[in-house]
Amino acid sequence: MKNTFVLLTSALLITLCACRKEGPVGPAGKDGKDGNNGNANVTAKKFMTMASTWKYPGHYALDYGNNQVKLHFSKYITIEAPEITKEVIDNGLVMVYMIPKGVHNWMPLPLSFQAASPSDVVHNFAYEYRQGTLTIHYYWTSNTTGKQVPDGLENTLMPFYNFRYVVASGV
Repeated sequence: MKNTFVLLTSALLITLCACRKEGPVGPAGKDGKDGNNGNANVTAKKFMTMASTWKYPGHYALDYGNNQVKLHFSKYITIEAPEITKEVIDNGLVMVYMIPKGVHNWMPLPLSFQAASPSDVVHNFAYEYRQGTLTIHYYWTSNTTGKQVPDGLENTLMPFYNFRYVVASGV
């Protein structure tokens, strides 16, 4: 075993000492093609909502798959967003984030969470956009299969929420 170790160590040292760092300069390579210019057309804006800015009734259609679409009553807010152009709708993207009550970091929409107290209600935030506008929906779903969503959304007092939307064009 000792002889094998000495032999391997010697081979390694000989190999390392035999390496040269410098050699002749090779021929120049061909020029590559210039790539397409990147896109820096990204806009981010923040806004805050108050209880009085939410409207009712709104309707948010949620696709559950297998051709099952359910219409949910919602509280909603629509803001003007001129950055959302036809070009953005066709080729870009719009992302929305919020800081939920009791949380201190941005979270992406759609966002769902159950109430802190024992409840069968799941609170949901989602968004949709059209050219020039962004709409955020707040709606309830049931956490228990077969249970109905309770009434009362219309009278729910909405706390202050911070939202941020990011718009990126595709070209």
